[in-house]
Amino acid sequence: MAVKTKKKEYDLRYPISDAPRKTALSRIMAEDDFLPSNSLFFSKIAAETAAALSMSAADEKLLRDNLKELGFSDILTAAFLQTDRGKIGVCIASRVRENRLQLAVVLRGTTGDEWYSNFDVGYTAEHSGFAKAADYAEQKIGDYVFTRAIGMEPEFFITGYSRGGAVANILAKRLCDRYGLEHVCAYTFASPCTTISRRTNSYACIFNLVRQEDFFTRLPLENWGYTRYGKTVSLSDVGDITKLFYQLTGDEYIGFTRQGPVDGFLCAVQKLAPNVNAYYRRRRDVGGQKLSMNELMNAVADMLSRQMDEAAADVFFSAMLSDYADLISFLSSGTDLSEIIGSASAVPRCSVADSHSPAAYMAALGVFLHQ
Repeated sequence: MAVKTKKKEYDLRYPISDAPRKTALSRIMAEDDFLPSNSLFFSKIAAETAAALSMSAADEKLLRDNLKELGFSDILTAAFLQTDRGKIGVCIASRVRENRLQLAVVLRGTTGDEWYSNFDVGYTAEHSGFAKAADYAEQKIGDYVFTRAIGMEPEFFITGYSRGGAVANILAKRLCDRYGLEHVCAYTFASPCTTISRRTNSYACIFNLVRQEDFFTRLPLENWGYTRYGKTVSLSDVGDITKLFYQLTGDEYIGFTRQGPVDGFLCAVQKLAPNVNAYYRRRRDVGGQKLSMNELMNAVADMLSRQMDEAAADVFFSAMLSDYADLISFLSSGTDLSEIIGSASAVPRCSVADSHSPAAYMAALGVFLHQ
């Protein structure tokens, strides 16, 4: 007579909007554990768990509560309240199972000055800003493992959303190189591209869940040679997410429902900056001054890091009458440019923001997991 195993249930909560503050609940059901027995195969339960953890990284208390719910303890956070563009908020926790030290590593998304790092592509094999942040996270993990993994093999469950997803992607690759793929299980969400390496497919334990309607996931450009380590799991064309988005947020979805507008934006970027060198060095007239695309994106970082002044605002309005007009028009889709510049929110609502938002990803993931 077969004995039915009682399913384990984990209730994980994550923030879904700031104004007004609202949280959502993910109820994870697992036969034995939320981690897969083989990290090389995509696991819906692991993906659902990773998504809730990565989204909850926007709120340190919620993240800690979620990790405790999953059986982790000895929780360490670093750089969560800082806005150093060379760092990233990293949370590390651990549990012991069958003489193995299992570490959960969660990377927080962008805040403050980290926006400048996001636009610093650099000239090396990995995106410069993300790689520097991965250096910082890797050091914290190394210190944590050194003092705790005595006589035990460490295993890693790594996740992050947006900037956190990009850093998680690079970090997971490095841990694979050091400990082996069988010791790493990584799920990233809304990650930008991270590397020009040609060996990205070798990292089969890294799963990157992206939406083609989200332009952040398609930068730096594929035509510049950029991609991500591991496997890409598309959350596009999974079905209509607008109903679930509304259920989560109480707001109508104003993001992109197809990838055509993003494709057009990427074509405009490619024409203006056909390679990384042009991104940094090819300058065009904007209101009487010469600006490269990188300098223009630093003006975007001024806005997103809430350091917008009159000079930065003038750049945006002048750019509407420059060769960068198509880019500014796309970035302000779904709202008025003056409303974006004058917004008190770090990431004001517009089509670009909604398409990249945690709510859009959780809605798309919900449809994807149940189709």
